Amino acid sequence: MAPPKGSSETELPSDPDLNPITGAKSEGSPSDVLAGMSEEEKEREAEKLFVLFDRLEKLGMAVNPVRKAHQEGKLEEIS
Repeated sequence: MAPPKGSSETELPSDPDLNPITGAKSEGSPSDVLAGMSEEEKEREAEKLFVLFDRLEKLGMAVNPVRKAHQEGKLEEIS
């Protein structure tokens, strides 16, 4: 079977909302999502993220870089 005439490379449509790795469309930037939330909703979401990252850290699947830097004495107090 012969390759199509013209360009030797396949041209893909350029869609700025399309993730080229996953092929999924993005739902907007994080600032767009946060703009529609109240302060209480933002705080709840932040707490959920904290709990999820804490679980990952306890399972040994993630390391909190701030906690690690603090334990290694790499953080300096700002005066």
